[in-house]
Amino acid sequence: MKKWKVLTSAAALTLMLAACNSEETKPAEESTTETAETENTATETAAFPMTVQPLSASQEGEEGGATVVFEDVTLEEQPQRIISFDYGFLDTLDALGVEGIVGLPRGSNMPESLKKYDTDEYPNLGTLKEIDFEAVAAAQPDVIFISGRQAPLYEELKEITPNVIFIGSDNENYIEGVYETIDLAATIFDKEEKAEELKATLQEKVDAVNEKAAGYENALVAMYNEKKLSGFDNGKDSRFAYVYNDFGFKPVTENIDASSHGSDFSYESILSVNPEVLLIIDRTASDVETLKADIENDIIKQTRAYKEGKIVYLEGPTWYFGSNGATTEVQKLDEILNELK
Repeated sequence: MKKWKVLTSAAALTLMLAACNSEETKPAEESTTETAETENTATETAAFPMTVQPLSASQEGEEGGATVVFEDVTLEEQPQRIISFDYGFLDTLDALGVEGIVGLPRGSNMPESLKKYDTDEYPNLGTLKEIDFEAVAAAQPDVIFISGRQAPLYEELKEITPNVIFIGSDNENYIEGVYETIDLAATIFDKEEKAEELKATLQEKVDAVNEKAAGYENALVAMYNEKKLSGFDNGKDSRFAYVYNDFGFKPVTENIDASSHGSDFSYESILSVNPEVLLIIDRTASDVETLKADIENDIIKQTRAYKEGKIVYLEGPTWYFGSNGATTEVQKLDEILNELK
């Protein structure tokens, strides 16, 4: 693990005063006992103030925009009023049993596992990129968690509270980055034991998908959005490179233009590389039958993936908007395991 640490406030002054007083008024044995008890109490209460480092030090602006530098945040006490503008991190908080969510960006892009928050009980704070700052301020958050989509709005959010923590990991190992976010949340909210359970479950699924992927010659990840397709390989700037690098699928091609949103990819392009497995991420959350009617056209029916029944349709809100969560990642892996039998 990397990129964050906790710096606790010292209780040394308390210990020194207790020790000095004991030397003057108590026998040596009693003084030793009291000092040990004081040390135990100090250990139990030393978590806060807690200084938390962002999981990435900075993020480059898109299209020539200014680089955003994220600062360490010192939490004076455990946050009770929480906002997360990252669905994956909200999923992790929920899986850990953390309570105190006072608002979130609601709407159709929410993963199914978070739909319980899509009610009037939780104020709508806008969208993942267009934040309702007045609603955020009215929620009076103790802490706000953000990731890449909100990075350009970092300074504005800090005007509401200085406790804005960037949780987008820059770990080159995707799954290790997910574990970093789980550990960060667990440390702040004292949920370390539950975090270990969540990580163990996720690792089991990762291992199972890697074993499954090893049985296929190659694969292609494509995203469907408003009747258009984007292709993704395993390049360092590919949004879904982890499907190859961490989930174990072998890319059918490594010549796709690097982009977090993929490159325009025609049906003819898919046929030309002819993958054994075709993974389709439905960005628009279309009706499955409508999606299949578009994808499984006369061109795609010529591919190996179609002929061998290995076209896998993946849920867009979870894959595109809910990544990096403790349970959303498990759901993503389960989709693959359930479809590739």
